[in-house]
Amino acid sequence: MLGSNGEASSLDDREKLDLVRTARARAAGRFVLVGTGLESTAATVDLTGRVADAGADAVLVLTPHYYKSQMTVDVLRRHFEAVADASPVPVYLYSVPVFTGIPFPVSLAAAMASHPRVAGMKESSGDVGLLGRILASVPSSFAVACGSAPVLYPALCLGAMAGVIAVACCAPDVASALYRAFLAGDHERARRLQLALVPLATAVTATYGVPGLKLAMDVAGLRGGVPRLPLVPAPAAARGELLRLVAEARAAV
Repeated sequence: MLGSNGEASSLDDREKLDLVRTARARAAGRFVLVGTGLESTAATVDLTGRVADAGADAVLVLTPHYYKSQMTVDVLRRHFEAVADASPVPVYLYSVPVFTGIPFPVSLAAAMASHPRVAGMKESSGDVGLLGRILASVPSSFAVACGSAPVLYPALCLGAMAGVIAVACCAPDVASALYRAFLAGDHERARRLQLALVPLATAVTATYGVPGLKLAMDVAGLRGGVPRLPLVPAPAAARGELLRLVAEARAAV
């Protein structure tokens, strides 16, 4: 909940807490991970506490990024430590340089891995080399999830324990089939499913973004809805393309 594709940056605090409570009520005992990263350390600490009270099992904390040039390893370490020290639930770090402009420092992951409240991280750069360096620098108990669908399979091969990927919103059957194939050791099937996911994953992120993902959910028979301004709906011409890409991805299963 409250991730990049959930348009968390466009929601006010009341909406955020309402969504967390709704998710908790519908999750039927399943794990609820909630994004709480804000620009201010104090605001992040406050929101983290409130979503925990609303039912979050853990939080995902984005790197502050408005003052990019000042976001040194030491500054970010102090920020994450303050949030983790105050958090009543486990904290996962969140690396998504396409939005923040900050490639996650490997030394920061290594430093934070020893904090008792930091359980792992989501790495969404799509840079398999960076992911490998992070995995090599942290203990196996530090859970690293891949946030970039086009590299999910190689990330799993390197040691990532999961994927938290946008395309799973519109093609959950394909994404979960890829993961299950990997767990079963069926690498040829996992590789084939990975290649089948790439065109759709690219369309709903790099090409059309959040509006495209919402439209892809609609054409897949789910409910994507309308994006919130300043985002506008994907162009009408995208519907046919997304319908084809969803069908092609599903056909691989």
